[in-house]
Amino acid sequence: MIPKDTRTAQKIRPGTKFLLVEGGAGTLWLQRLNPEEIAKRLHEELKGIDLDPIIAKVKAEIAEMAAEKYLPALES
Repeated sequence: MIPKDTRTAQKIRPGTKFLLVEGGAGTLWLQRLNPEEIAKRLHEELKGIDLDPIIAKVKAEIAEMAAEKYLPALES
């Protein structure tokens, strides 16, 4: 649990999402996740990049994994 003084000082509200990050020498830290900020950064970083080939590859891999997992059960 994050101490109350820290939550107050950092304006951490219930439901705030964090990413646990592992650093060197066994250190850990929490990084606050802001979905809107992540989406904005992704949008900016991916501007001008053709994502269609990547999306097609991911869809093909998902279909392959689903077939491997579920088709044997249907064939039984």
